[in-house]
Amino acid sequence: MRRYLRALATLAGVAALSACASTPTTSVNRDEALVADPFEPFNRAIFQFNDDMDQLVISRVSAAYGAVVPRFGRDRIRDFVDNLKTPVWFANEVLQGDLEGARDQASRFVLNTTVGVGGLYDFAGNVVGIEKHDEDFGQTLAVWGVGN
Repeated sequence: MRRYLRALATLAGVAALSACASTPTTSVNRDEALVADPFEPFNRAIFQFNDDMDQLVISRVSAAYGAVVPRFGRDRIRDFVDNLKTPVWFANEVLQGDLEGARDQASRFVLNTTVGVGGLYDFAGNVVGIEKHDEDFGQTLAVWGVGN
């Protein structure tokens, strides 16, 4: 028994040390060579602009919105926007072959649009208990076997 434990400990030690033997720079350089982005300078400039706008404008507007609009109002706006997204979620449920999820999305949309006063209140979720599934097209592509 002791012999097996010693062999197992030695094997574990060798396995742990073998992880240190590889150099990450080779795999990174190889990946960079495979993914050449001819628009990289443009993309970096757009990213920098978006990051600057986020720090200078959007974060301040977001903080002011949170300070000025009460929680109840923010919840109504979120429910309304979610109700607008429901047809897209429904379409993705259908494309994924999830008919129960599609049924739930259709029910949520009808209930929230009618009883929920145009989607301002999540009646289907809060009262009836129909769960929201925010499906996107990336998930649909993954179901169909498309990679990243």
